This record gives sequence, C-alpha cells and structure tokens, in this order.
Amino acid sequence: MRIIAKEVNNSKKMIDFDWLPLEIKDSGGDMSFASYSLLDRGEVVRPKGKGLRRISWEARFPGESRKDLSVLAAPWTDPLECDKLLKRWQSRGTLIELIIEGTGITGFKCYVNQYSSAYTGGLGDLEYSIEWIAYEPVTITKKPKPKKSKNSKKRPSKSFTKYTVKSGDTLWGIAGRKLGNSHRWNEIYKLNKKAIEDDAKKHKYSSSDNGNRIWPGLVLKLPKK
Repeated sequence: MRIIAKEVNNSKKMIDFDWLPLEIKDSGGDMSFASYSLLDRGEVVRPKGKGLRRISWEARFPGESRKDLSVLAAPWTDPLECDKLLKRWQSRGTLIELIIEGTGITGFKCYVNQYSSAYTGGLGDLEYSIEWIAYEPVTITKKPKPKKSKNSKKRPSKSFTKYTVKSGDTLWGIAGRKLGNSHRWNEIYKLNKKAIEDDAKKHKYSSSDNGNRIWPGLVLKLPKK
C-alpha cells in the first residue's frame, strides 16, 4: 500500500507518504462518502454525483526518531519538508496527481483544498489533516451570433413626402398648402436644390433664381409638417 502525490507539471516534486492513515474518506460532492479502510480491503463503491469529488484523511509525518520503523510504507521523509510542500501546493493552487494503491484512486487530478498541521509529542511527529478536491476542467464556448437576414434590416423611415409641381405652383404656395407655413418655402428649395437647378437648365435658364422658377412635372421632396 502506497500513497503518492506529485505535481502534474513537475513529477520530481512529490510526497511518498511514509505513514499511512487508518481511513481515507472519498466523497462525491454532496453525496455520502465511501471509506477505504486500510485494515480491511473489502469491496467499496465510490459515490456518484455531480458534485466535485473530495478525498480526505488524517495521519502523521513521523519524526526522525521513527525513521527506521518497519511499519513505514515508504522511505522516511523530513516532516518539515512535507509540511512546506503541502502548504505551497495549497497556497499556489498547484495541480496534483494523487495515487492511492489498493483503493481504485489512481491518476486523480486534484488540488489541496484544506490542510492543517501541528507538532505533537516529544518524538518530532507532525500530525496533519488534509482534503483533496477534484480538478474540474472548464470549457468556455462562444454562442454564435444569429445571422441577420437581409430582409430583416430596418429601413429608415422616410422623413419627407413627394409632390409633383402643377402649372401655376410656387414654392411659397406649396409650402403654405402642404406644410401649413409659406415661410418654409426655403426648406423645400434646400431639400430639392439640385433637382430644381437641373430642371431650370433643361428649360434654358442658368439658374432657378433660388427656386422662383419651377415647372410642371418636377417632383419635389417635401419635409414633414
């Protein structure tokens, strides 16, 4: 039985836990957890659920006076070095691969979610409690914008109406009848200046004399009332 935790991006940074916990709790988010007893390796069903999987246990890093004990599961490691590394993983959010032999937990990508430690007794042991939380990759996809139909484009509403000049019409008279104010004749002229001047040239005049000359059949744009 071995418990190994190593950095995903740097496998040389690792901890081979030399003192095994009595129990490992495997929780699937809000679901009830399963327990792997290292003393009784019976069949265990890992919970299913949408919550993030959490794995936790309590154990110790034995002091130097215990480094030759036969019960150690791996070569003894200085508790201080293990403590520093776990705290660094937690503070930096380092992605870890966790392997726990004999439990089906292997290649488990996770982070150190909770970690606390304290020296106890006179043998240099470091008691600790740890919880690992599953790494959940997040994929962000952009929702495509709906294509606008050519027919769906809003056409600007017309801000004018059309009027065809009749015999005897003047801009003054048209403004009075159609716009309700004869003094707005100049607005009609400015709105139709090119058309009025071009029409005057067709009738052999150099200009319309600022709209005083208009002829029947000329189509004018009239501003809104």
